[in-house]
Amino acid sequence: MVSAVLDRIEEGTAVLLLDGSGRLNCPVDVLPAGCRPGMWLLVQLEDGKVVGAELDPHKTAETGARIRSKMDELRRRGRVLP
Repeated sequence: MVSAVLDRIEEGTAVLLLDGSGRLNCPVDVLPAGCRPGMWLLVQLEDGKVVGAELDPHKTAETGARIRSKMDELRRRGRVLP
């Protein structure tokens, strides 16, 4: 299994960014129900194609917490953020 984040969905195709480097496209129907951009997945590959995926809630939560912390730090420094 490979760790990847769902970057976006374009015309029925999911764009996954692999942990480290690389990018994969796969059909949306391979993704678990409720999957949204920014969520981390554990992806099963066969011959370079995604054949299965499951949510990685721990890594998704960890990444979200790290981003919120950085945004809070920027706000404390007086940066204007959305």
